[in-house]
Amino acid sequence: MYFRILKKDLKRKKTMNIILLLFVILATMFAASSVNNITTVLNGLDYYFEKADLSDHFIITLADNGDEIEDFLSGVQNVKDFRREDQLFFNDTALTKNGKKLADIGSTALLLPIDNGKLNYFDKDNEILKKVPEGYAYFTGCLVKGADLDYGEKFQLNLGDTEITLKYAGLAKDAFLGSEMFNNPRLIVNNADYDTLIADEKVRENNRSSIFYVNGYNSKTLESDLSDIPTNTFSKGISIVRTSYIMYIIVAGLLLIVSVCLILVSFVVLRFTISFTVNEEFREIGVMKALGLKNSSVRGLYLVKYFGIAVIGAFAGLLLSIPFGNALIRSVSDYMVLGNDHTVLISIACSIFVVLIIMLFCWRCTRRIKKLSPIDAVRSGQTGERFKKKGLMHLGKSKLGATGFLAFNDIFSSPKQFCVMTAIFTVCLLLIMSLANTANTLSSGKLLPLMCTQESDAYITDTDLIAKIMTGEKTYKGICEDIEKKLADNGISGKVSSEAMLFPTLEANGIKASPIFMYNSETKASDYTYSEGYAPKYANEIALTKQVAEKLDVGVGDKVKLTFNGKTDDYIVSALFQSMVQMGETGRFHESFEVPDEFITQVMGFQIDFDDSPDKKTIESRIEKMKDIFGTKYIDDTDGFVMTVIGKNVKDTINGVKLMVIIITAIIIILISVLMERSFISKEKPEIALMKAMGFKSRSVVAQHTLRFAIVAAVASVISIALCSPVTKLCINPIFGIMGAINGVDYNIRPVEVCIIYPAIIIAVAVAGAYFTALYMRSIKASDTADI
Repeated sequence: MYFRILKKDLKRKKTMNIILLLFVILATMFAASSVNNITTVLNGLDYYFEKADLSDHFIITLADNGDEIEDFLSGVQNVKDFRREDQLFFNDTALTKNGKKLADIGSTALLLPIDNGKLNYFDKDNEILKKVPEGYAYFTGCLVKGADLDYGEKFQLNLGDTEITLKYAGLAKDAFLGSEMFNNPRLIVNNADYDTLIADEKVRENNRSSIFYVNGYNSKTLESDLSDIPTNTFSKGISIVRTSYIMYIIVAGLLLIVSVCLILVSFVVLRFTISFTVNEEFREIGVMKALGLKNSSVRGLYLVKYFGIAVIGAFAGLLLSIPFGNALIRSVSDYMVLGNDHTVLISIACSIFVVLIIMLFCWRCTRRIKKLSPIDAVRSGQTGERFKKKGLMHLGKSKLGATGFLAFNDIFSSPKQFCVMTAIFTVCLLLIMSLANTANTLSSGKLLPLMCTQESDAYITDTDLIAKIMTGEKTYKGICEDIEKKLADNGISGKVSSEAMLFPTLEANGIKASPIFMYNSETKASDYTYSEGYAPKYANEIALTKQVAEKLDVGVGDKVKLTFNGKTDDYIVSALFQSMVQMGETGRFHESFEVPDEFITQVMGFQIDFDDSPDKKTIESRIEKMKDIFGTKYIDDTDGFVMTVIGKNVKDTINGVKLMVIIITAIIIILISVLMERSFISKEKPEIALMKAMGFKSRSVVAQHTLRFAIVAAVASVISIALCSPVTKLCINPIFGIMGAINGVDYNIRPVEVCIIYPAIIIAVAVAGAYFTALYMRSIKASDTADI
């Protein structure tokens, strides 16, 4: 009997049951794949780092002072052991194919001979690279996507006076510099090809680089112990390497948030479906009780039905979660060696969890069956009594037309079910808005203060110019003068300056630190933003980020010992600020601080302020002209400069997640609109028939039902717009906090996109789903009033 009743029920309510099944499938698929991916990425970092044999600390020097650093490390008691990896560095102009630049990297790349490798590097199959054929090169990191080469394709590498032709050997995975946030790819080549290049005297003088992998007896104090290291480019612990992979964890986390939202939506839809079914089937329930069936038997009938749907949906979701999860994590696995031996067990556990939650929810929602009695079947589910008004609106006082009045009155008469729809639409829309605000902010000038840079008319970030300072080919002032002269020769008058990055050593309370210090003699320290204290007024005052201050256990007004250029003096911490440079470990000097020109070896780029204060249109035309003058495309306005510093890949990753969420949201809203409207039609069939009997045409009734969804979507849009900013800060500020902006950021909210485009998409999708479902009402005739 049970199965015969269930079979008829499933046939009679195919649309509702199919949609409910789809929600269970989606919920299971997202839950299993997201939990699996987060587990894989989080555990995968430790797994990857262990297989790659990463050290506790890393030192990079883009100069020929490797022997000096090696001698220093040998004298540090806390250094347990260290490995030295000699290689060459170059910029993207050195790589060409058929006379054209191979890839736009926008940062320094490295060339490593495989025999010099002190880490384990892996191929695409996660096998350790032990040999590289002569004449071939493996690519790591962003160079893989940027170059877009097929196996065996030839390209040229030109360093100094030597050019060699290499063939692309494929992808290699580099645990240290392989993440997109580092953006420092490597070419791994045969030693014979490396020897050909190093034989060039110019290469030996200008392109030699060394990386040191240092292990300590006490890894917690190792960074402090190594703070006195001779001038270097990079000296950080493994924590910053771990942080560089944060985007992959964020993507997996965002997908998990989507999964949680989808599961909540599924439960809400399930509750509505069960409640609607129980209310609609008062006759069947009353008759079953009249025949002697107990409450537990009647509830069991419904539980069996939803258990069947839950099991089928969970099983289908489990099968789909494996390829779906692999597709989502493919971009991560291109850069990491991931290991997760419990994928199937986690997926099964998530599926069982979804089924159990659904069954508990069903048990709670079927409690109303206890209240129904055989007499309800006689009374058609009504007691005949009502002690309050059904709605707040009055037809006589309404200025709306019949369609508008009925639509609004329906919403006010059944606020609970329409509030549920509003909540679902609001959550979906807020998710899209938050991701959009994040992506827009990552390419916005609003992040400029966090780059420790003042606003200028144009920025040059060409790696060839920056490399000349790094190699000592030209001095910082010399390049600034060259840029100014070149601009003047082409009829453009302007002042050139840069945010120089210096590497002093700080000491306080027996703790040492080596943050990057920002310095620009052409700007004033008071022009920058600080969260506490006052801007440095004198040469012996400095500003620190909260991360550095906490590491040294100092605050505003405290003194620290600062060592720079071989000289140690006391400096006063006058202010605290936040920065995203080097994950927030930053400081700032006063503009009167004396820095010898030869000590400026790294700059953020070259800022250009035109003398005639041109308008935006003129600036844009000059930027295009400057690209031709300097022969580079790395000349940007403020927004472009921020995106270059942050990394285009970061924004692209967020945009990819945003697009996926928009598609998923559209699918969810269509499913909900179809399910709810189909339920409304089934419930309101007698009323619809009565309206037709009174002369209403089908299109009027369809318009009334469609308008209800438009109103709900519009209300959800208004609520979402109001909550957009606080929800974005609540969800996304922790992400920027990891990158250094612990006080949050000023988000770039584009009103047209956030307040018009996305709400319009949600409203259009909801209306379309409701409209096409409401067309079913054409089959309802005036004679169906007999069902009242």
